[in-house]
Amino acid sequence: MAISRVQKFKEYRNSLIKEEAPDLETPKSSANTEVEIIGEDTTSTLPMDQVIKSINENEQELAIAKRQRTVSIVKWSLIITGIVLVIAAIVIFGIIVWRN
Repeated sequence: MAISRVQKFKEYRNSLIKEEAPDLETPKSSANTEVEIIGEDTTSTLPMDQVIKSINENEQELAIAKRQRTVSIVKWSLIITGIVLVIAAIVIFGIIVWRN
């Protein structure tokens, strides 16, 4: 007869309990870790000039993007207006020609 899942699990659990089984606990790290300081004059802060420069660059990028968006909107508006005027001219010309 086949071995059931419960029986297989019991055998597996018993094999882990045996004395010669490997220890499955995770090793604990030591609390005394040493940090090597590379230099005394190093800092994690950015210089003020670099921060101001990056803010100005961001503002310039936003201004350029806004200008490009405005130019794109104006360009498409002019193209659409031109197409509508051409269609209106064709319709008016057709009405004048076919009325007589």
